[in-house]
Amino acid sequence: KTIQLHSNENDDYINSLKINTNLKVIKTVSVQNISDFKKLNNFNKNDYFLLDYKPKINELPGGNSKQFDWSILKNLEISKPWFLSGGINISNIKKIKNFANPDGIDLSSGVEETPGKKNIQMIDDLLKKYHE
Repeated sequence: KTIQLHSNENDDYINSLKINTNLKVIKTVSVQNISDFKKLNNFNKNDYFLLDYKPKINELPGGNSKQFDWSILKNLEISKPWFLSGGINISNIKKIKNFANPDGIDLSSGVEETPGKKNIQMIDDLLKKYHE
């Protein structure tokens, strides 16, 4: 079982959570530019990272259907398994391969027919496109 954290959790909190729940922890790191990758060094207790678009002050903390510049992922080495999130849809899914090979992708609004309602066919089509 796994939990995904999106706030200001630190290593102490993550460690306590893991000890008390036996959950694996995905720590989200918001990315706008290459200097944001330095934040990865602040976390040692999590099991995975999720790299996501860094919202601007007036934007929601997630679900913005926006992506950061994936080209900054090129040649990035991350010591733990990691996932990519933020604005992933059928029109850009293959672009990921140009810059990185994440251990997984986090899909949301890019496979929704209406807000909050995932469409199985859209998910299937996106996965087929990725594997072309």
